[in-house]
Amino acid sequence: MAQFVLVNRRAGLFTDATKQASRADPLARRVVVFEADPGHVAEIRAGLSPNAIIEPLVYRRLHGVHPAFLRGAARLDAKVLKGGKSRFTISITAGGKPLSEAEVMLYLADRFRNVSTTTVTADGNGRVSISPSSGRQVVAVEPIPYAGFWIMVAEGPTSGSTVDCLPIGKAGSEGNGWWHDAMGIDTSAPNRGSGVNVGVIDTGCGPHPNLAHVNLIGAFTDGGAQSGAAATADVAEHGTHTTGIIGARRQGAGDYAGMAPDCTLFHARVFKGEGEQDGPSNADLINAIDALSRDHQCDLINMSLGGGNPTQEKKDAIRDAAERGTLCVCSAGNDSGPIEYPGAYPECAAVSAIGQLGWAPAGSFSAGNRPQEPDKLGTDNLFLATFSCFADGPGQSLACCAPGVGIVSTVPNRGNQTGLYMEMDGTSMASPAACGALAVILGQSEVYQVLPRDRTRSNAARTALAQHCRSIGLAVRYEGRGLPRI
Repeated sequence: MAQFVLVNRRAGLFTDATKQASRADPLARRVVVFEADPGHVAEIRAGLSPNAIIEPLVYRRLHGVHPAFLRGAARLDAKVLKGGKSRFTISITAGGKPLSEAEVMLYLADRFRNVSTTTVTADGNGRVSISPSSGRQVVAVEPIPYAGFWIMVAEGPTSGSTVDCLPIGKAGSEGNGWWHDAMGIDTSAPNRGSGVNVGVIDTGCGPHPNLAHVNLIGAFTDGGAQSGAAATADVAEHGTHTTGIIGARRQGAGDYAGMAPDCTLFHARVFKGEGEQDGPSNADLINAIDALSRDHQCDLINMSLGGGNPTQEKKDAIRDAAERGTLCVCSAGNDSGPIEYPGAYPECAAVSAIGQLGWAPAGSFSAGNRPQEPDKLGTDNLFLATFSCFADGPGQSLACCAPGVGIVSTVPNRGNQTGLYMEMDGTSMASPAACGALAVILGQSEVYQVLPRDRTRSNAARTALAQHCRSIGLAVRYEGRGLPRI
């Protein structure tokens, strides 16, 4: 038996009468997930009204980023594939001190350069020891500190060596990082994003003291909904990070500020975890979009997720949100190819990721995301990240580019530690940076604030984003309209 989703079509049904007619179809407005034989579904579909859509259930995922050396097997050269002992041991330190209980990803290759990964936890002394299966060697080690230190990548490590994770620097005196400066965000300015409602659809949010003001509207998973703050708690750190990029409010010196800390911020969780099977279905995303756009009147919705084929239901929900005045801002994807869905829908504003030379320390994961191709190097030491998707298919277009390399933002409290920050890379970071900057722009516009909540409002947001972009010297397919600047 296969899984399907049934939902009514709403986009383009502008009058109360036509929307009511759509709801009158059996099971129309509710998003319904069900199991059935594909042949039987074809019979059901033939008897439905044009306002009803049945499609297979499609799952989305978080955009993953792989180390630079894995982007092409040719990078596994003799320096990396130099043989090893039957037992491999390595020590992980942070700022020169043992990093106990750290997550460490090991990359193992066979003689044909096929690479697999295994993740282990360092012991109390920061040591990791494994016995690779016959014919496999450890070709790289990637320790992932939870907070406070850079993720490092050691290629071709020798057994018995040490990998030291360097400390992440504190924010500037006003809570700024390179991404604020590149986008012209004055982190000392008051009322950034004031009067603008921003929604985030992700893995959950918090707890984190700098995000205590976020409205946690619940979880939308398995075709259903759970309300409340507890249901919205982060299950994978990713959502807390993206939400903090948009709207974190500094509590002390050294904290990194959000782009638009004075916007009214909402978060909807759609992930059950960070595993391959934990992503949201099209039904979950439709329910979350409807809740943020319809029930909470969000002007902007950030979605740092993607993958899978396009669906009529998801496109209809995004169009319907635009007709309520909501613009969806989406990550382009991290597979160095065409823009992924939902960012590829023309109704969305897709964002590619850029980095800045000199920000990330040598040997860090982030430093490896500098491209080798000259055409991906822009002005002002900016570059298109090696992993970033771009406009590379029929009808595809980027709205803009935004910072997505070495971005430091909030992650949930862990144990007795609070107020934690971690660096991450991805178009998942670029999208909320652009979304937050757009919230600042819209908060400064008295004209936008009084627009009706219909297509006029969402079109105005898209236009404002385009008007505030400046080229960084890259091709349009890489940067779209350019980098948003305030």
